[in-house]
Amino acid sequence: MKKIQNIQALRGVAVLSVVLFHLMTIEKKYGGTKTFLPDFFYFGMFGVDLFFVISGFVMVVVTRGKFQNTKQAIRFLYHRASRIYPTYWVYSTLVLGVFLINHSLVNNSQGNQVDVLASFLLLPSETLPLVIVGWTLIHEMYFYLVFFLVLLIIPEKRFFSAMLLWGAVIICMNISLVLINPFAKLAFHSLNVEFILGCFIAILFYRMNNQILKTNLLLAIAFVGFIASVYGYDLYQYSTGHIAPQGWWRILIFGMPALLVVFCFINAERNGFVIHSSLIKIGDASYSIYLSHLLTLHTAEWIWSTFSSDSVYDNYIVIPALFILVIIVGMVSYRYVEKPLLTYSRRVA
Repeated sequence: MKKIQNIQALRGVAVLSVVLFHLMTIEKKYGGTKTFLPDFFYFGMFGVDLFFVISGFVMVVVTRGKFQNTKQAIRFLYHRASRIYPTYWVYSTLVLGVFLINHSLVNNSQGNQVDVLASFLLLPSETLPLVIVGWTLIHEMYFYLVFFLVLLIIPEKRFFSAMLLWGAVIICMNISLVLINPFAKLAFHSLNVEFILGCFIAILFYRMNNQILKTNLLLAIAFVGFIASVYGYDLYQYSTGHIAPQGWWRILIFGMPALLVVFCFINAERNGFVIHSSLIKIGDASYSIYLSHLLTLHTAEWIWSTFSSDSVYDNYIVIPALFILVIIVGMVSYRYVEKPLLTYSRRVA
């Protein structure tokens, strides 16, 4: 099957959402008492959940017809690992250099503590990785490993049942046990359900051989799902005082709408509707943007702190400039770091 363009565009949407969320937190720190970006951009956390649903969908797409084939299973795991690790190691090494020079600049929220080995290997730990957004990659790599085992052992016709069973185990473990060990927390984390939901969308996508919904209806459903997510998050934040939805609330508020958005846009593409090419290009570079954006923002914020004032006027200039800078740095990283590393890893394979 040819590449689904709307999936790449949704990756672009996801990474820009995360960038805006972090950009807003930086403005609140350095932008004075009046800020340019509204609190609505806290909703940018939704981008992570959109990434997870997309990941589940893509894994099913790239492994069709390759079940119970040892060579294909190993190839799948290698391709996933080589997609994640090399570029991630580049940015982890940069942050490690900063950490060795000045511990206070890394992981302030956890007393500047870092498990370097676990960070580089993307293993679950009590502390965040050197590259803070790497916590999501820990979930990704775990999902890839589980998917590898399923690909190796389970017949393709039993795949849906296997995913359903995995989801049921996660739910039961969360209900019956308080998980403390980092490995157990990862294994039965509620966020795994978002990967499973992505898998279910792919299964449904292939079973729907012909498009049964009109483009306008699909876009309307996606819009309603997104608005419901926004209002659900606003209500949750107002009721609990928490910025980030916890546990199963996150699946309900972010995960389910992400499922609707992915389902609607992949099917809209069957009708010929493709999201603007600029978002597709950003989606192609989304991994590099995701890994580099905090390093870019924190470097720029240090410069901004030297001339920031309590006036909002400098925010009007700095915030859009930072947003554009993040995209440029990510694009350059994609062209000169990520793509060459990926090409080399494929050549090795």
